[in-house]
Amino acid sequence: MQTSYIYSASRVNALTQFLLSKTDIERLLVADPGEELQSALKETYLAPYVVRVPDESVPLAIEQTLIDAKRLIHRITPQGDMFRIMWVQYDIHNLRVFAKARVAGLTYEACDPYLSKRGIYEPDYLFKHVENDSLDFLQPEWQAGFARAVESAKDGDLGRIDSVLDDLYFITAKRIVATLGDDFMKRYLATLIDLYNLKSRLRHLTNTEVSFTPAFVEGGSFVAEHIETLEDTLALFHRFGGEGFWKDALQYFTETGNFTRIDARAAEYLLITAKEGSYDMFSSASLVLYYLKCRQAAANVRTIVVGKNNGLSLEDIRTNLRMAYVND
Repeated sequence: MQTSYIYSASRVNALTQFLLSKTDIERLLVADPGEELQSALKETYLAPYVVRVPDESVPLAIEQTLIDAKRLIHRITPQGDMFRIMWVQYDIHNLRVFAKARVAGLTYEACDPYLSKRGIYEPDYLFKHVENDSLDFLQPEWQAGFARAVESAKDGDLGRIDSVLDDLYFITAKRIVATLGDDFMKRYLATLIDLYNLKSRLRHLTNTEVSFTPAFVEGGSFVAEHIETLEDTLALFHRFGGEGFWKDALQYFTETGNFTRIDARAAEYLLITAKEGSYDMFSSASLVLYYLKCRQAAANVRTIVVGKNNGLSLEDIRTNLRMAYVND
């Protein structure tokens, strides 16, 4: 079974070479907004996507690259269902949208611009089960979780929905990983849980009037008592990549209260985790790494396009780029 990963890993390793390179990034950075930038995008891996989406929409083209990456991984992997812990986050995102729409009395059409097609289930199919109260047909915890999310926001506080569905994501992901038993996926999810717990605790410790739930997700590499204080929490970040890896992001958060750079570093650390795992050609890690690189390339294109269209300086745009494992 494991030897089957040799083919799939070799395939995605080859495809990775066609993703966004440092040369591509530099070309995009010097292009003027408008036609010149659009032309530069057509010289990158986005070329076949930009020309086939309506109005050459860059956001639609970027999203299609990620949908195609997901479909490719599922198609060439010997056990494609093990990657569901990566796709199910988008189903949970769609459930967030549907829960908030139900509280606000909105239709599916009003939800459509905010939905993702990267989940396990197509959004319209998921919505049918939402409407029929039959989400347990898809995943055993979902109907009760969705109902709990809607009920939690009956007073109009839609933010409570996010907390309930964060919890539902981890319940679902842990069950999927336990069922499939893949060693790398267990490690990947544990790392994801650790980073979630650190970020959640940091938010609470710096804004004690707000209660963030779930306060702590079991299943990572440390327990809640390890991050009781702000000092403990900041120190534990350093376990994941070292003090230098987080220094700028944590300093920026301390000065501004903005989590953007911490989120970016967390995403890069997941890349590091997958990169280390990918040295084993018999592991699922190479497939995870490929998708994370696709997602990173998409994030960099968005950062450049949005930054240029909003008049940000090159220095500010460069600061927000995620350069870990970008192709030379």
